Amino acid sequence: MKLTTSLFLSFLGFASTAVCQDETLLSKTETLELYYKLYLYSNIDSVQWKGDSEQCICGDLIGDIYEKAEKRINFFRLMNGLEEVRIKPHLNSKAQKAICLLKANNLLTHYPDTNMHCFSEDALRACTKSCLGHSDYKNFPETAFITEFIHEYGDKNYFAGHRRWLLYSRLREFGFGATDNTMALHTADGVTREKINPVEFIAYPWNGYVPYNLIYPKWSFSLADNKKVDFSKAVVSMQTEEGKEIQVEILPEFKNFLDPTLVWVAKGLFSEQEIKYSLNNIYKRNYLNRKIWVEVKGVLVDGELKDYKYSVIPVSSKIPDLIAEN
Repeated sequence: MKLTTSLFLSFLGFASTAVCQDETLLSKTETLELYYKLYLYSNIDSVQWKGDSEQCICGDLIGDIYEKAEKRINFFRLMNGLEEVRIKPHLNSKAQKAICLLKANNLLTHYPDTNMHCFSEDALRACTKSCLGHSDYKNFPETAFITEFIHEYGDKNYFAGHRRWLLYSRLREFGFGATDNTMALHTADGVTREKINPVEFIAYPWNGYVPYNLIYPKWSFSLADNKKVDFSKAVVSMQTEEGKEIQVEILPEFKNFLDPTLVWVAKGLFSEQEIKYSLNNIYKRNYLNRKIWVEVKGVLVDGELKDYKYSVIPVSSKIPDLIAEN
């Protein structure tokens, strides 16, 4: 199955005052096929890095990791009908300089000091233009590679900045750099300023079937930045397909950053312990294969009030279950 942007966009409907995405972008079978071909294919359990941070040798990465980084990011983008992005060697080099500097100092920062070991102006510029993260393949293998930028664990990531970069409507190119336990995505130099034809909205989890293991406490809803958007009076609500309300906590809005975005915690789906320790027990609570409705009301878009409604359907991601279901 060859999936293109036009295929995704053909599923989208437009309305003047309300948008209800009752139809999923992809069928369950199509979603799981992409999950196999892009997400599961891009699993890695370690990074083979030919570098030495003590000697300030940034090195490079061995194997097909660049291809897998591209496939994993595009999985998340395609689920929202977004344009695919391409990895570029010159941006890989920049990302590698950034992450080597941070590895050498055991610190993640977008603004490294000039007195840091392995400091360079190139590394500084790359740090300011990259998403940065630690990679723990032993304790958190599910999120260690790329996915942690979608997960957005922790209070400091309240505005889902990394996720917004990966799902940015204008992103077209990126670079990837890594060591054995750190990772950088160079994104800021991969943005187009040309006119875009965006999807109606960008959501995470996305509208439609979602492997339950990729559903995290922080949910988000974005509109492309080619529109003037005001979320100040917007209200977010969630409910089961039977109409039972699911508690949400809207987080402070971080404005004038990429696509305008609302972020909230789906507290009714996760216990406080699960949120604190990054656990997911949705499959134990009778949510699999059942719609979770999301409504975002009272959004001012180019001077017009609009309401949005869509559904998220958690599905099993365990291969034996998927075979049985299909």
